[in-house]
Amino acid sequence: MSEKFNFANFFGMESDKPKNEDAKPVNNVVPLTRKDLATVSSNIVVFEPTNYTDVDTIAEKLLDDNAVIIKLDKLDIKSAERMVDFLNGVLFAIHGNINRLDKNIFICSPKNFKVTK
Repeated sequence: MSEKFNFANFFGMESDKPKNEDAKPVNNVVPLTRKDLATVSSNIVVFEPTNYTDVDTIAEKLLDDNAVIIKLDKLDIKSAERMVDFLNGVLFAIHGNINRLDKNIFICSPKNFKVTK
């Protein structure tokens, strides 16, 4: 048992074959590609909901990384409050923001948008 224990051989990381000094190393790295941020289009969609059930469509636009301007003039106060509350929850989940533009106009934006005043 004069032979030295080699962990690399034990786990199959090193072969018993003699190394060829002239051989080029094999590149086993596979590059991961991601979308180029310059090609991603940013959209702003304007909604003027007439009832609370329109909130689903607005939420889907936000989940698709679109900013949304909402005019709440055609909604009653209770429905408008519920809609803003629901959209606040959606925006919290996607790390977005909501800003008031006017008395009944809001802009909801996902995290890749920046709204400055």
